[in-house]
Amino acid sequence: MRTNRLKSAAVVGLAIIILLILSIYLQLELPAPTGPYPVGQKVFRWVDASRREVLSKNPDDFREVIALLWYPAEANTGTKSPYFPGLSDVSKDLAESGEIESWKVLGLPFVRSQNLLNANPAKSEVRFPILIFSPGNGTNVEFYSALLSEIASHGYIVVGLNHPYDVAAVELSDHKIAPFYKQQELLKMSANQAFVAERIKVRTLDVIFALDQLQNLSQSADSPFAGSLDLTSVAVAGHSLGGITASEACKADIRFRSCLNFDGLQRGGPFSTEATAIPPGQPFMFITKEAQLHPTLIEKFESTKESYWIVIHGATHDSVTDGPLLQPSVLPISNHSDQIMSQIQKYTVAFLDQTLKGQQSDRLAKSVKLANVTVNVYPSP
Repeated sequence: MRTNRLKSAAVVGLAIIILLILSIYLQLELPAPTGPYPVGQKVFRWVDASRREVLSKNPDDFREVIALLWYPAEANTGTKSPYFPGLSDVSKDLAESGEIESWKVLGLPFVRSQNLLNANPAKSEVRFPILIFSPGNGTNVEFYSALLSEIASHGYIVVGLNHPYDVAAVELSDHKIAPFYKQQELLKMSANQAFVAERIKVRTLDVIFALDQLQNLSQSADSPFAGSLDLTSVAVAGHSLGGITASEACKADIRFRSCLNFDGLQRGGPFSTEATAIPPGQPFMFITKEAQLHPTLIEKFESTKESYWIVIHGATHDSVTDGPLLQPSVLPISNHSDQIMSQIQKYTVAFLDQTLKGQQSDRLAKSVKLANVTVNVYPSP
């Protein structure tokens, strides 16, 4: 009898192990983009010779902007893209940054996507609108692939920026690694607030510089993107501090037609580090977990010509990243994170379609509270 019980326990234990392995395997594949285009990826490293790199130990270093593009691609071109292009060069620094657990870094080579590295841009009779994206503090832009791939699949060229010393680790044009500037974590509150405000200014200049580089990329005869970029239809978005950067970039450069902040809140709410700051004049969307905002922030939303406060029910600050999607669940089935990401994707694409393509969206027509999301439209009808 005891032998039978041991055999039964062993069978159950083996089944649990197999189920867990299957769960981990399935969870390490990002959801497939739902748009009509395959998605290509390509890396650019741009040096801004007009700015010194203030966080480098070398006083002769210039500021760099490392851009990872997600874009509509021509099928069957390029090669199958790794989840994190160039991972082997920065994996040690990613782990040492303290922003990513070492065991997660070890798992990154096993994450799968359907994107195509260095694929040819898709042929199209019309140019593609552009979204420039700034990530959260200490977070590489590669970790937003589910969201940014989805946007690209719907006919957008997405330019994700890795800001040196603000992300966990990134390889520069001279092959040196710019690690996350961890000293900021030792600053007292007031000094840290001042540091953050200065970094947002640097990020804002990075975003504007990237837009200038896209102009060059569009005009260069040997560029694969010549004739593909619609530089009259550009939006800027970001997560956390990147979301505040998006708002500031919109206010700093009228070339941006709209701006989108994913759960970035500072003293000026989703608009700025300064409490007295005004919202951008362009259409603005705030996608967040926050179901309540201070009345003064509501007044700022009401003062805009067109803005949206979208509350994703059950979301966390990291829901816009790939992290929750890659967490193994007990069963190898879609988890709640998939549903939250789907909502984030749908409202993001609806906003971009409306503000860059002129396609009015029923999702944004009026304020409404639904099971998964609350939509607040401003100014109120």
